[in-house]
Amino acid sequence: MNIKPVPANLVGQALTSGITPLYELHQIACELPISVLSDVKQRIGDWLASGGKETDPYIKQQLAYAQKVYQAIKGGERG
Repeated sequence: MNIKPVPANLVGQALTSGITPLYELHQIACELPISVLSDVKQRIGDWLASGGKETDPYIKQQLAYAQKVYQAIKGGERG
């Protein structure tokens, strides 16, 4: 699987969405490889444990990465 860096416009979509990033991640979680889901979950957990909020840009960046992987698995980028 060839994963490219997350484009800025995808991060921007995650930043302006009215739905929480964790809810959006939940919607695609069962479609992600376990290694990707585990990594994202660990990063989010560490962020929250260190005092971060679930609406912080870092969480949205993790969501954008998960969405990029999901799109790659589903056969390409949606635009």
